[in-house]
Amino acid sequence: MRHIIKPLFRHRMMPLLVVLQVALACAIACNALFLLQQKLVPIVTPDGVGNPDRLVVAWNIAPRGQPWPSSRLNQVVSELRAIPGVTSASVAGSFPMETMAQMNGNVLGEGAHPARASAAVYIGTHLRDTLGLKLVAGRDFSATEEAVAYKNIGLDASGPVIITRALADRLFPGGDALGHVVRIGDQPDAGQRTVIGVVEHLMRNKFGQDDREDIDYSLLFPGIPSNWPVPIFAVRSRSAAEADSVLKAVKATITRELGPDMIQGMDPTYESYGSLRDHMLAQSKAAVWLLSGVSLIVLLVTVVGIMGLTSYWVQQRTRQIGIRRALGARRANILRDVQLENLLVVGAGILLGMVLAYAINLWLMHHYELTRLPWTYLPYGAALMLLLGQFAVLSPALRASRVPPVVATRSV
Repeated sequence: MRHIIKPLFRHRMMPLLVVLQVALACAIACNALFLLQQKLVPIVTPDGVGNPDRLVVAWNIAPRGQPWPSSRLNQVVSELRAIPGVTSASVAGSFPMETMAQMNGNVLGEGAHPARASAAVYIGTHLRDTLGLKLVAGRDFSATEEAVAYKNIGLDASGPVIITRALADRLFPGGDALGHVVRIGDQPDAGQRTVIGVVEHLMRNKFGQDDREDIDYSLLFPGIPSNWPVPIFAVRSRSAAEADSVLKAVKATITRELGPDMIQGMDPTYESYGSLRDHMLAQSKAAVWLLSGVSLIVLLVTVVGIMGLTSYWVQQRTRQIGIRRALGARRANILRDVQLENLLVVGAGILLGMVLAYAINLWLMHHYELTRLPWTYLPYGAALMLLLGQFAVLSPALRASRVPPVVATRSV
């Protein structure tokens, strides 16, 4: 190793530039991969909603004065169900992809040391049917259970609950969740609900900074949240072709039934669930493209930089390489030495880059409230930089291995 390491200390500028370049690229790559993963989670995670092009959502419906009583909300739902082409209609307190109204909290399983999870709670009438959620175990809510009207938002009430499969696996990892009790919160008077059904997916409507695990943790409560100021109406049409006409009829019905008592100057929003999802995820998609572009540019610049500096380094040592060839070194020996030299220099840059990656992450945490960079991203970033380093040095290394022994005699 001496003949590899000594030249690096004798000519420090070239390896130092490579170390600094690799360190900066490694730090950016680790944080970019972390941020990219966060933005990709809600995009690639199934939301559980079936046939989203047939679902119409009406929200931003705020009353002037006291919230509408449950009886009036039920009347509106009955009118919506009577629209031609409608197969199901619901009124809810919160809705997937709609973030104006959110119900999130801790839920606990059973036992002395129950499993715990942060989950979204959706309260509404006939939500499973309207959302088109796939039931994988148990049953749907009965008509009697759907007729409940909760005080406030009903999180402290008992009754049945439908949960997602991911949440069931989290709270009851030992077996079937059906028939078990879920506690809503840590308070002594927290509601305790019996699991009667499990749906395949239902995405929560609050995206955290790192929600790979809990983005599919959701619960469904039947009934209407009384005294809730911002109800959301959802209507499922019989086919996608009828969705536009159903949307117009929904707007006309809600305007007729609730329009005189709405807050003036705050217009309700009527759109398909597909449009709602696109609007909600537009920022995440833009961030994915931006982070991907920045990461690609940084990595390309790093590859070109390593290739250029190594080529210059090989050119400066052409005579020394020729002497080694004249003394019996084979092409494979020269190729191995250049790659090993690159491995040492890039490895030093990676060690510095890991420290820099955490420093950048701490700065982002302080200024943008991001979560801490998991240590698992460091070996991923290190492996990526090592592969890129070996790829970048391959061309100069092959050129160095082809230096003929006669080069050693040209300047004699």
